[in-house]
Amino acid sequence: MDSQFYQDILDQISDGVYFVTRDRHITYWNGGAQRITGFDAGDVLGHSCAEGILRHVNDAGRQLCVHGCPLAGVMKDGLPRETHIYLHHKDGHRVPVTVRGHPLRNSDGKVVGAVEVFSPRVANMYAGRRSTDNDDQMDPVTGLPPRRLGELHLRTLMGAVAERSTTLGVLFIDADHFKAINDTFGHKAGDDVLRMVAQSTANGLRHGDIPVRWGGEEFLVMLPGIDQRGLDATAERVRMLVENSWIQRGAVQARVTVSIGATLAVPTESTDELLDRSDRLMYASKNAGRNRVTTDTGALTNTSERPILGTDIPWLMPGVPDVDGFGCG
Repeated sequence: MDSQFYQDILDQISDGVYFVTRDRHITYWNGGAQRITGFDAGDVLGHSCAEGILRHVNDAGRQLCVHGCPLAGVMKDGLPRETHIYLHHKDGHRVPVTVRGHPLRNSDGKVVGAVEVFSPRVANMYAGRRSTDNDDQMDPVTGLPPRRLGELHLRTLMGAVAERSTTLGVLFIDADHFKAINDTFGHKAGDDVLRMVAQSTANGLRHGDIPVRWGGEEFLVMLPGIDQRGLDATAERVRMLVENSWIQRGAVQARVTVSIGATLAVPTESTDELLDRSDRLMYASKNAGRNRVTTDTGALTNTSERPILGTDIPWLMPGVPDVDGFGCG
């Protein structure tokens, strides 16, 4: 049986599989990798996996393609590795996957490359929805529930909070400098960026959490059964995932950050009081410099001013993203 036979088998499995040489250039890309990432073989073959194609980040937002690449470690010591990361989808958003790296050896046992196998992690129920899914109950741009449905969910959950049968966390999210995206790239690109933000947000949530397109560039996320620690971690993860998302437009990248207000519902308060508090916390993030999370106890995200590559426009980035400088917001 020739190599094509085995490649045909690999193309049928649901996991993503790709091979790299010692210098991390991609030599094989299967059908599962295309389905998970949106990139087809023509987009990636011959390119380095660190050229801004997948740009793996971990839960802390660390750029693994530059600092701590699993495949580089596999090829260095010949030992397999497994980790959880977020890869970059062709549509711009981040996708949570489990990656497993294994060495490739020649007949002499020398490591000549590596193979990475990646599979999607359990995702939020709204992750992966598209505006083309023909669900007239969902927001046509983002694929998320619209505000009308979100308000119904929120009233139901607040009733449970009032009965003290559950807890509820809320994230009020607003995309920073979004008007500049529309003004520069047009409304079609603006819609693409909103979808990107929506999907990166959904991919940072648990299965039963409810992300909602609240209106314009605003999103509301309901987190039932969560405590303060979980609320803080979720809010920061969403912020990080959006910061590490971008849409390629020719030689430049359209990217935004988000300002987030995060709070826990109080059993004795009304829905309007909860929304008002989360909105005020979000604006506190805006006023503190954007691209951060503010909770009832103060600022959660300590972001400093980041250098901007090649332009003084923070939401317009040329070429491959700078590892240390996302400059948005």
